[in-house]
Amino acid sequence: MSHTMQEEYPQLRSLDPLANTIIDKTVDNVTRKLVAGYRNKNNSQPGAKNPKGDIKVKDTLAATSAQSVLDVANRGAGWKELIVKTFSHGLSSLATMKFDGEFTVKNGVAVGLSDVPDSPGVYVVFNKDGQAQYIGDAGKIKTRWLAGHLNEHKQGERKGEPYKLATEFEEGCTVKFISLDSVETAAAVEAHILKTERPPVNSREELKYEQGTRANIEAQKMKDALKSAGTLAAGAAKEAAYNVGWDVFERLTTTMIKALKDEMVDLFITCKAQLKIRLKRFFNKVWQIIRQLIEAPLTLLKGIFEFVLNALSQTIGKIYQLAKNIYELGLSAVALIRGSESLSRQEMTDKISEVIITSGALIFWDALDPFIESGLTGLFAPLAPFAPYISATVCAVGFGVTSYYLSAIVPGIVSLIVNSEPRFAAAGREAYTELVNNFEANEKLVTELNDYVRTSSGLIVEMESMTQELNNNVIKLTRFSLADEIAALKGN
Repeated sequence: MSHTMQEEYPQLRSLDPLANTIIDKTVDNVTRKLVAGYRNKNNSQPGAKNPKGDIKVKDTLAATSAQSVLDVANRGAGWKELIVKTFSHGLSSLATMKFDGEFTVKNGVAVGLSDVPDSPGVYVVFNKDGQAQYIGDAGKIKTRWLAGHLNEHKQGERKGEPYKLATEFEEGCTVKFISLDSVETAAAVEAHILKTERPPVNSREELKYEQGTRANIEAQKMKDALKSAGTLAAGAAKEAAYNVGWDVFERLTTTMIKALKDEMVDLFITCKAQLKIRLKRFFNKVWQIIRQLIEAPLTLLKGIFEFVLNALSQTIGKIYQLAKNIYELGLSAVALIRGSESLSRQEMTDKISEVIITSGALIFWDALDPFIESGLTGLFAPLAPFAPYISATVCAVGFGVTSYYLSAIVPGIVSLIVNSEPRFAAAGREAYTELVNNFEANEKLVTELNDYVRTSSGLIVEMESMTQELNNNVIKLTRFSLADEIAALKGN
């Protein structure tokens, strides 16, 4: 940030990093649940021109559960299934429809019903002449027939009130069915066939008007698009676009809440109003998000990525936040690859560690979120309305603590991995080669020094010998010289 910007936006005083991370994570969790609650809310006032605000809020809060978040994330799965089965089963009309199996009913007794799966699906009752008389859907086909149609037929006989399918059940009929993955897709297929076929027993069109339950609201969207594979694809694209819009809305909302939190903490610590500066800084943070979306349109694909990923994989789709983490991890990896030439070894280690710690902790705690929430509800029923917010806070604390401890372990491991990166490995090899060369040069020098030492040692020995000999000669010369001098003196 430039000097001018620093003067305009002074440094914010904030909480310690762990506490700040926990609060930010709580904001992320609660906002995600509230957005999902609004998107997945029940419509208590279908068809109302001016729905009451308090009812809409109540419907939204009632849907702010982890399961609601998962339901929103899994909407793409229904569109994917219908597109695939339109090609494989010809869902657009009864004439082209390929069924998964059938059973028969005659004299009120079903034959072959034991082989029918107890899963969602659609079934069509054909009379003895092969004409469609009744079309229905069920969350559990076998149960619907055992506890529903056949049981109601027997009760009607006992009461003397013929059941609506009594004629078909007594004269003989064939029931053909298609297995589907969800009650929403089953309701959509049933409503579409009812609209096109108009069977005599239940000719009323289903899902025609604004719906009051979320399952039927989603089913109505799919039913209206179930004309061909092309219209289904267009409907799926529209839903994916909605997902992008809601993702952007969620990001902007969390950014604004976190920015407001930062300003409130700073205000509490410094006790300085600085309203003008705070407003500028607040809107600047919001604008930064908008500018990122404009300058980096790839981030807009996140919503489409989640929609498609959940459409293709029911298993991954059960953990909503996992899709975001995978996508963000991929973006971070791309950024690392692009910036690897400019990043130092330490910078790359820090960056990779941050990605691993953040994404890993998010995946772990977001996966635990629905279990914590359901556990709270089961432990104490009155907690049910507050369970989504309590679990969001617990997961935020867990995320912060986990990240804190991982930050002491992961960088060391990543450092070893980074050392294998080609650029750093090459530098390491060069450094190693230089060390070897230095060692060889030092070894040669030591050898030469040893030779020098040996030579010097010999010289010292020789010098000592010569010194000793000279000393002897000096002594001898001195002794004899003095004797001669004394004798000469005596003679004189």
